[in-house]
Parts: sequence; C-alpha cells; structure tokens
Amino acid sequence: MTAKDRNKQQQFKLWEKIVFFFPVQLLFVHLKKNLLLLTFWLLLFGFVTKAISLKYGTPYLFLFPEYLGEVNFLSHFVVGIVTGGFIMAFNISSYVVNGFRFPFLATLNRPFIKYCQNNFILPLAYSLVYSYCLIRFQYKSEGLAPMHIIWNLLGFLSGNLAFIGVTAAYFVATNKNASYYKPKMDVNPQEGYINPVRDLFSNRKKWEAGRSRKEWKVITYISKWGRISMARDSGHYELKTLERVFAQNRINASLFQIIIIAMLFVLGWFHEYELIMIPAAASIILFFTVFIMLTSAFYSWFRGWTSVVFIALLLTINFMSKRDQFAYENHAYGVNYDTVKAAYNHASIGKLQADTTNLNLDVENGRKVLENWKARTQEEKPVAVFLNVPGGGLRSAMWTMHSISEADDRVNGNLWKNLLMISGSSGGMVGAAYLREYYYRQNYQGLDLPIEDAVLDIVKDKLNPVASTAVLNDLFFRFKTFEYEGYSYAEDRALAFERKLNLDTRGWLNKPLWDYHKLELEAKMPMLVLAPTISDDGRKLIISSQPVAYLCYNTEKNQINENVEFSRFFEAQNARNLNFLSALRMSATFPYVFPAANLPSDPSIRILDAGIRDNYGMSNTIKYIYFFREWLAANTSKVIIIQVRDQEKFIDMEASKKPSLWQEITQPFGTFYNTLLDVQDYQMDDQIRLAEEWYDGEMEVLELVLNRSETNPISLSWHLTQEEKERIWRAIETDANKQTFDRLETLLKH
Repeated sequence: MTAKDRNKQQQFKLWEKIVFFFPVQLLFVHLKKNLLLLTFWLLLFGFVTKAISLKYGTPYLFLFPEYLGEVNFLSHFVVGIVTGGFIMAFNISSYVVNGFRFPFLATLNRPFIKYCQNNFILPLAYSLVYSYCLIRFQYKSEGLAPMHIIWNLLGFLSGNLAFIGVTAAYFVATNKNASYYKPKMDVNPQEGYINPVRDLFSNRKKWEAGRSRKEWKVITYISKWGRISMARDSGHYELKTLERVFAQNRINASLFQIIIIAMLFVLGWFHEYELIMIPAAASIILFFTVFIMLTSAFYSWFRGWTSVVFIALLLTINFMSKRDQFAYENHAYGVNYDTVKAAYNHASIGKLQADTTNLNLDVENGRKVLENWKARTQEEKPVAVFLNVPGGGLRSAMWTMHSISEADDRVNGNLWKNLLMISGSSGGMVGAAYLREYYYRQNYQGLDLPIEDAVLDIVKDKLNPVASTAVLNDLFFRFKTFEYEGYSYAEDRALAFERKLNLDTRGWLNKPLWDYHKLELEAKMPMLVLAPTISDDGRKLIISSQPVAYLCYNTEKNQINENVEFSRFFEAQNARNLNFLSALRMSATFPYVFPAANLPSDPSIRILDAGIRDNYGMSNTIKYIYFFREWLAANTSKVIIIQVRDQEKFIDMEASKKPSLWQEITQPFGTFYNTLLDVQDYQMDDQIRLAEEWYDGEMEVLELVLNRSETNPISLSWHLTQEEKERIWRAIETDANKQTFDRLETLLKH
C-alpha cells in the first residue's frame, strides 16, 4: 500500500470501510435491484437445507447425487461442474446488469475477475452450507464412512473449482482495463453501431447521462491475492474510455454465454445417451443457469420495463403455442395419430357405455377368464384375491413388489396363484406390472432370478434421465423424433422415462398392450387394469388388454358414467398397439414431471395420473366384483382384497396453531390438495361397506402398510436414497404387517 493510499484510508471510519466494502455493496445492489437473480439462490439454499420440496425428495438429489447408477466422486464432480457454471453465470449476469454502477472497476487490471472476487458472498455461503448439509446427510442418513464422504465432497469442490478456473482463465486472457484504451481514444470506427455479439445478451450502457445518480459508492475492495485495497477514483477517466472497457467485457461475457447455449444445443441433440444423463440436481442447476443468463439479458435491455416485456413475451408465446405449427403434444407410443380422430363427446361416450352387445360379449369373456383362473388354482372353491396398489413413485413400486412377494412367499405361492386382478395407480402399478412379469417368467419360462434382484431393478434411479431431458431437450430444443411401429413421435422426457424403465425391467414390459390378452385370458397372468385420469373432464380412461365394457356400462340417460374404455373408444386409432410402457407412464403422469399425453380425439384429451381420481383403484375392483358377484359367490370360498398402502389410514390431526397470513390465504387450496387422498379413503371405505351388503359371499380387506409419516418421510419421487430403500425393506416387520401376513397364512396356506 502506498503512502497516498494510507493517507486516503485514514480519511474513512471503520464502519464506512465495512459498509462501503465492495462485496457488501454488491450484496446490497442485488437486494435492491436483482431480486430475480436472488430467487435462484434462495431455491438452492432451500433445497440443500431441506426447507423446500422435502416431500418430493428434491433435497436428496443434491445431497446424494447419482450418476451412471453410482453415487461417487464422479457424480459429485458433475454436480460441482454445473454449480461452477451457475456461479459464473451469476457473476456474468450480475456484472452485465450492475457493472456500470461501479466505474472504479474500469481502472483495475482485469475488471471482471476483480468483480467475481468481490461477488463471493452468495457463492461462498452456498458452498459452505451445501458442504455442511452434504456431510451431515451422508454421515447420518446414508451411513457413509468419513473418508468416503470427504472423497465425495472433494469431487464437488474440484468440479466447482475446475469450471470456475477455466472460465477465469478465459476472462484473464481477454479482459482489458482503461489503461489499455487510453492511447486509442481517437479511433473508434464502430461508434454508434450495434455489435451483435456484444449486444446479444447485454445492452450498451452509456455513462454520459445520470452517472452520479447510478454510481454506487465503494471505498474498499478485495484485490490481488485477497488483499484489501482502496478503490481508485475514476473521475479523471474519459467517459468513452470507461464505456469501452465495459463494452469489451460485455463482448467476452456474451461470447461465453453463446458458448454455453451452443453446448446445451449439442447436449440436447445427444440427450438419450447415458453419459449425458447427468444427475437430477445438476439438471436443476443447469435449468437455473439458463434462466439466469436470460434474466440478465432482459434486465440489461429493458431495465424498468423488464416486467412488462416479460409478461408480453409470455402472452405472445402462449398465443403462438395454440397454432398448429408451434403446438407441442406428447403422444402415447404405438397409437396412430395420422388417421381420423375419435369424436369425444357425450353422445359418442354414451353410445359405447350403453352398448349391451359389447357388455354381453365382455361378460362372457370375463367368465372365461374366471373359469380358467379357477382351473389353474386346482381347487373346488378357491379364495379370490384382488390387489389394489397406491401411487407414489419408486417408494410405492418398491413397497408393492417387496410386500406382495413376501406375502406370497409366506403362503407358499398361493397368493399369486389365487390373484385375479390388479388395479391401482402410478408407481404401485409399475411395481405390480414388473412383479407380474417376474412371476410369469418364473412359473412358465423357468426364470432363475432371486426376487430381491427384481426389487432392486425397480428402485434404480429414473429421475436423472427425465430431469436431464427436460432441461436439455424439452424446454428449448424439441426437434428430434423417433419411429415406433411405423409411427413417428417427438422425443421428450416421457420417452426418456420409458427407455429407462425398459432398461431397468430387463425389456420385459416393452410390448404392445394386446400381447397380454391371451396370457390374461388363459389366467397365466392376473388381469391388470390401468385407469389414468382424463384431465379435461375428470373421467377415468380404462386401459386393459381384456375387453372390459362392464367397467364402463351405463344406461341411465340422466347419469354420467365416469369410465371410458380405451381399447374400444380408440379402436380406429390402433389402441391395441399401445406400448405397455406408455400405458404405465400415462397412469403415472404426475403433473410437470411427465407431460400429459394427448390422445387422438376431437377435441383432444390429455391424460394425467390415475391417483388424481382413485389412488388405489378400488372402484375398478368393486365394479368387477359387482358384475361377477353371482359367479364369485357360487365358485369361491371368499373374496380377499389386499390393499397395499404407502401410508397409515388413521392419522391424528396435529395440534392447532395460529395460522400465518400466508396460511390463511392459501388454506382453501392447501386443504384441497392435502386432503385429496383422505377424501378418496372415505369414498373407498364407503364402497366397501356397501359391497359387503350386496355381495352374498364372504369378503375381507387386508392392508399392507408402509410406515411413513410427516416426521418419518419417504419421498414421492422416481429417485430413492439408500436410507429410504432400507426403510421400505424393513417395513414388513411392523406389527400391523405381521398380523396381515398371519391372516393370509390362515386363509391361503395349505
């Protein structure tokens, strides 16, 4: 420090040096001017501290990232690289938006690097919080050894620093300060012209107008090697010189952002390759990175008009998306969208629902299924077993497979032998479908595979390919198509999920829906009925390889029947050719995670998760029993409905607390969402009580319950941590489940 700097430093009090310290001023300017940029940081802090989206397992994606099926140094390194990209995008965007407010930067050597050094508070705070949360989670929840955790953390830190280092090297080599331009002040052939590269992501900011009003006071800043230095006055510099420094920096920043966008384009083209399927946390951060860059462009160009322009752009995009040339639809693979559309109206729906010819044919077909099932049991009056399974992503898929296979093992295989029909929603149906294939191949094809291996298949991560495809392909670059059964479809995250599910289920489920028809008819497999929700009117779409008009039958003109039979309604669109993986995916279409599938109808209908209407599929089971009640009462000794639940039914309300203003405002909407499954439970139990009245035989409902709660959560996600898997594995040991196993042994073991 020179004598002049020391004298200057003595002019200021300690509090001034702290308040007008450049990092502190940058934090203030973000709080005042750039709340949208801070929103992304708040979300990241919320994720890693488990303050946001814990129910859906989002924090675990950050604290235990998985890549190529492993959680290791490489997976953390990838998250670190993307985090480094986010930090640099934040620095670049912040510099583009705020750099002109601090003209002293132009007097420094490599001003952008100095800006990044001083813009450290948020990146450093996040890195420290993330490191602490990662260590704590991996040690307490995952039980990893300290050296393993340190190695993982080093992966994150090295990836982070590697990206920042490469980026910093680029800016070190390209950024100039005011001294570089002073001798060249008289030459400026491009004055007054727009430079497309420089101005692509940032508008030029002139200093002539309102300089004193826009400039923020800075006394001290972090200089080379972390030293605290006094900010130099820039008043003696020509305004054009300062402008040239910042313009040149903007060119470099824009080039960097162009490179990032180009890389996203390339990655989007190859998104289906396993190496490109980065950890889901990295995909989320990458998504934030893109929007930070777009945000800086909006702020830089439109300043006070940003909100108005942003809203106008959204309205324009919304308007253009309605046009055929810009519209995007997800499709059910195997179905023909290039033929006449099925008329979706009350008349056409009612005509099929009231068709007694179809009803009689399907009831006769159903009796054949029942007779073949009875013959397979080799019992005069077998117990008829119905299985109802819940939605809930991988937790329900794993719990369904684990609990039912354990129950079947305890009764010497008689549960599966006596199983007539499976119904339910989402993840539970994915697990049940794979378990059905497993038992078929074991019983009829000599499969030699431990059930534990099949359960481990189903719990493999399926979120990474969905998240990476959403960011790399769906958001910006929906341009690739693929061929299936002679039809062309757009590639998107729905296809990514199906491909991963197909890989994790050994290719067993990758077949047309109708391939199961003969197997179910001959009772080599239990019937499986999917019932996703038609989002446009709330009806249920009944998808089955068997004709099931009896589940949709209605002759009352003044009553609305909720069920639409997929195979008949879309017969002209080749419904039987629907890929079974697509049927499972449509049944598990949690909003935003997967796109709603559009079906070839007029008007087009969109399909969402079956759990919206009937999480356990109980209404389908009760309707089936009703239509075949006479046969079942005469030919079976008992009807057992096994309900696999992913949560206790009887949960006491929490002690009432004084609600906040925000809770008062959101209470009506929160009540609807939070009590949705409770309402379904009320309706389901009411259906069972009525069924016990009109059914002449014996009926009993047994439950296998996954012991989870708000204080003992297992995330609703297509990704599970090792701790969550172990808790699901141990859930069969609860007293309630042991009692259910004992009851099944009494009823089925012989």
